[in-house]
Amino acid sequence: MIDLTVTALTLAGGLFFGMLLCLELGRRLKRRHGAEEAASAGLVESAIFALLGLLIAFTFSGAANRFEERRHLITESPPVI
Repeated sequence: MIDLTVTALTLAGGLFFGMLLCLELGRRLKRRHGAEEAASAGLVESAIFALLGLLIAFTFSGAANRFEERRHLITESPPVI
């Protein structure tokens, strides 16, 4: 059986280095195209941050709902003796 800790660390490391690679590619593309496309890049950046905000909001909303459900189940269950 594969150790899940090693798998999670490998996946996290791969994602980290993938993000660094994409960051470097974006920096090089921006340098190549210059400042004429800087205005459109701001619009794309705003849209990405808006989508990220929605993703975080839905994640916290789901976590809060699960927490409330768990708290309700704990208070309604009979005590174990």
